[in-house]
Amino acid sequence: MRAMNRRDFLFFKSGTTRRIAELSCERLYMRVVDAQRVSARTRDEPGDGEPPAVFETRTTEQVFADLERDLVGVHLVRVVGVGWLASPELQGRLEAVLGAVRGAGGEIEYAW
Repeated sequence: MRAMNRRDFLFFKSGTTRRIAELSCERLYMRVVDAQRVSARTRDEPGDGEPPAVFETRTTEQVFADLERDLVGVHLVRVVGVGWLASPELQGRLEAVLGAVRGAGGEIEYAW
């Protein structure tokens, strides 16, 4: 049995805390666009004798895999700005990630 912390008792806190995450669709969209833009950039761009720039390239798959990994153990995901994901492809990928959260017993809340 876990002993109750005195502060928890005084502030009427229960022993369990819910993990809540806010997911900005605007930021997600920007990350996906950045990943697509960097992966589409050609490496053979002519330069002025400078070596080619080195970019840490992340694919769209990695962006969504990172998102899914970040949401493991989250009890509530607040999705903000769904209008940023106008593409059916992006909506489908996000719904797959949110489906994994639901499957683990989490809740999804949409804030427009």
